[in-house]
Amino acid sequence: AKLLLVGEKYPNLPPSLYPFVLGKLVALYFSEESKEQLRFKQCLSVFFEHYAALSEKHKGYVSKAFVPLIRSLWPGIDGITKTSSYVVSNQRKRAVQAARFILQMMQTPLYKKETRGEPESAEDSIQTPLDHTEEGLAIRIAIEMASFKAKKTAAEKAYVLALCKILVLLNLKPSEQNVIKLMRKLLSRVADSVSSEKELLKELKLMLDHLKCLDASPSEDISQDEANSIFETLGVSYDLDITVPATVPQTPAPCSTRPARSRRRVRVETSSDEDEEVASPPPPPSAAANLMTRSHRASKAAALAKMTASRMKLGDAEEDDEEEEGSSDVTAEDSDESE
Repeated sequence: AKLLLVGEKYPNLPPSLYPFVLGKLVALYFSEESKEQLRFKQCLSVFFEHYAALSEKHKGYVSKAFVPLIRSLWPGIDGITKTSSYVVSNQRKRAVQAARFILQMMQTPLYKKETRGEPESAEDSIQTPLDHTEEGLAIRIAIEMASFKAKKTAAEKAYVLALCKILVLLNLKPSEQNVIKLMRKLLSRVADSVSSEKELLKELKLMLDHLKCLDASPSEDISQDEANSIFETLGVSYDLDITVPATVPQTPAPCSTRPARSRRRVRVETSSDEDEEVASPPPPPSAAANLMTRSHRASKAAALAKMTASRMKLGDAEEDDEEEEGSSDVTAEDSDESE
């Protein structure tokens, strides 16, 4: 942290070192290992609070550190992570917290320098480099979103959606017309690749509508040379074809939660007279079901009646046998007594 604060006194240090070290400090600040290290987090908190407000050059380092940092913190982007869903959810939450934290640093106002006899508007006349502004960060985020193809994994879909939610929080100045036109081109490419993702497409459509309102001449496009000049200023590379029109597909309609009603096809018997077909439709399914139920009951009643009749016949036959046995016993006793 001290090296980042006094790095300008050491011109031999490469400029790429500052965003790299800054990203590492932010990652340590939001890591699981630093939860119990209160003194360490307190020092970093004070450093982050003042670092972005000291100079515009520091904001440029913050802008450069954003995409590599969030990409490294997001699980499943640079490699396959075989962890539980609970761990993945926590890692995504920390990445989103870090992204919002860097956004807060970018939007922190600069400290006012004491002027000696100079008017207060002297600093306003100097235009801030694009690399040190929120517009530069917006283009970096849009390029990162557009780098993913249409067929994305679950981790990539969540990552692009998180970047989009950060993108809509950036404040774009209407004076930067070339940046606004370039953002419209980039986000239209992103919209083409997420046509099946309803939530993300909705966020992009709102952002594109906002950019169209900021565009002073929506019918005019940015030239290829102007777009390449902006990419060169930011130190990024992206193959953007300006000739492709900036369009966004319609947001897909939300799927109904009500189950679809099943329709039964009713076969109509053919006849020579078409009027008779219309006038005498087949009976509804409920009537047919009632007829089947009645016929089933009738057959069941007939079967019960047969069973009852057969049981009655068997009972009568048994009674006749008992009477015959009883009469034979009586005759046998009478013959014994006579003897």
